[in-house]
Amino acid sequence: MNELLSPQFIQLGSIIILVGIHASVLFYGTMGKRCGLRTAAAYLFVFDWTLMMGVTAGRSVADKGAPFWSWHTMMWGLLGVLFLFVPAWLLFRSGLRFSGIFLLPVMPTDREQRKQAGRTLRAYMWGLNYPFYREDDGELQKLVDGSVMLRRGGPGFVMTSSHYAIPITAGTHDTKVGGQGLVFTGRKERPRSLVDLRLQVRGKTVRALTRDGIPVKVMIFVIFQIDRQGAKGKELYPFKPRSVFAAVHIQGIGPEQEDEEREEIGWDQVVVEQAADLLRDAIARTLLDQLLESEDGQSFLGTLRTGVTQELQALTKKDKVLFGIHVLAVGLGNIQVEDEQVLEQRVESWGARWERRRSEKEALGDAEAFRLIEEARADAQRQMIVAITETFQQLADTQTPVSDHVIALRFIDVLEDIASSSEVMELLPEATRLLPTQLRSLMEPAGDGGGAT
Repeated sequence: MNELLSPQFIQLGSIIILVGIHASVLFYGTMGKRCGLRTAAAYLFVFDWTLMMGVTAGRSVADKGAPFWSWHTMMWGLLGVLFLFVPAWLLFRSGLRFSGIFLLPVMPTDREQRKQAGRTLRAYMWGLNYPFYREDDGELQKLVDGSVMLRRGGPGFVMTSSHYAIPITAGTHDTKVGGQGLVFTGRKERPRSLVDLRLQVRGKTVRALTRDGIPVKVMIFVIFQIDRQGAKGKELYPFKPRSVFAAVHIQGIGPEQEDEEREEIGWDQVVVEQAADLLRDAIARTLLDQLLESEDGQSFLGTLRTGVTQELQALTKKDKVLFGIHVLAVGLGNIQVEDEQVLEQRVESWGARWERRRSEKEALGDAEAFRLIEEARADAQRQMIVAITETFQQLADTQTPVSDHVIALRFIDVLEDIASSSEVMELLPEATRLLPTQLRSLMEPAGDGGGAT
């Protein structure tokens, strides 16, 4: 028993234990490369310091002849580690967990997020974290590199604005959709892309051929968003994970790029490409005259826009191309003919057509004016006959002889009354309106001479 407690045995056992502890910590630190080695060195420094503090305290109370490597000094060293290093280590872990609330945008009331934040900081200190990402002007930027294949790695995270959803994938399968500011990632998980939950407006210039082979171009605008019907949540932009995954799965290749330069386009641009294809098909079934003509103030573009909108919305149904997207409206600009010669011919044709319409409307107006004049003339004649008849009837009722001169003056009075009415004055020429006055001036000399005219 004394041999087992001999200073040589204690020295050998202590050295083996200490070397094993240091080797294990350093090996763990090498997994995190430079950052891990720095943290391992800091841990070992504190460990060795607490160990030496315990050994020093043990030697101070031991007998003067007690050897350094003894059971007594090792027990005091273990007490130093237990009462100094372990509390410091626990305090440090708690500090990391608490500081995660301030260093990362987690909800203080969410226990799981607080726990994940602490694990993330500890993994970062050892260099064993999964990658950190941050959204910058709609693009994902990698803040801290890391390997997603580490088995004992700590969580990574993706930090974005509140109006983005973040679909997370692990290898070839989808795992979850995070968002509203922060989402933590696990082993093999990485963000696929950013999905903007706000209302989207995208435009594109579409070039197409009409049914009669004339090249035209038109601007198309699409207003849409991620389908949020039925989504629940207190956030500003609630979403359904199924809709988000369906949207990112429609990402494809831009059709107008060369093979060696082709790049993947986002889900939002795919919607515009689909709308452009539908518009090209609609224009290809339509003559240029139909596209440009307008009847009763209603342009054919309105009918074209309605048709494209309905077809595009049909593609958002379940198991269709644009499933997960809600199309609100489609807008079209003016149709522009790209061939200048054709445009000049169209301008001449339009001019002749509008000139013909102007002539037709002018002729109709003249005919209507002539009809109104004839009706007014007939009405004036009727009024004159009635007035003259009433005057003669009044003269006959007096049963007194009346000279021809008086009858003529009475007739002129009737003409003056009729000519002075507003309805007749607008239709009579100036010379005709002055005729009663001229007749009266001719009758006055005859009246003075006592003759009859």
